[in-house]
Amino acid sequence: MLTNNQKQTPIYFDAEIVDDSLQPVDGEQYDSELLQQAIAETDSSITIIQGIAQGAFLAGLQITSTQYLYLAGSIGLFPAVIAGLPVGASLAATLCYLRFHNSIIPQISDRQKFGIGVIRSATLAASSWKLTGDAQDMDTIARNSFYTVTEQVKAYEGIKKPKETNYGLFLGLAAVISVLISFYWRKK
Repeated sequence: MLTNNQKQTPIYFDAEIVDDSLQPVDGEQYDSELLQQAIAETDSSITIIQGIAQGAFLAGLQITSTQYLYLAGSIGLFPAVIAGLPVGASLAATLCYLRFHNSIIPQISDRQKFGIGVIRSATLAASSWKLTGDAQDMDTIARNSFYTVTEQVKAYEGIKKPKETNYGLFLGLAAVISVLISFYWRKK
């Protein structure tokens, strides 16, 4: 630290200019550029945190809404569609960062937000896949448990399985014979 009586000696650097175009930079402009760079880095950190927070919020919304549908007794395709809606919305928002400027290959307008959108969409897709898989497992368990419960009730109550007979064959044969006899008597 310097006192009032001391003066700081200037420091000189030797530099070689490689570019022919001169760009004089004074101290204030240099400090301003450093400040802008620090602000940009902070903004990028905030953007990443916002992207993670959005993904977590949407995944929570996705899980909560799907679980409420299951609790309400909804099965089948409807909960799977509800689980897929945040994925579609996230993909649509992510695709907004692609620009086509007179070419087939798109250019990314904001690489950072596009990357966050891709990660968010992948997270939601994985969550949706897990929720849909859980729904299929629940459906399988419900189908198998119904058969198991009916078999247990039959065993408890002593209900025996019917004997394997040819009753259906005899019934069908009797129906065919009766139809043939009725046609024969009609012709006479």
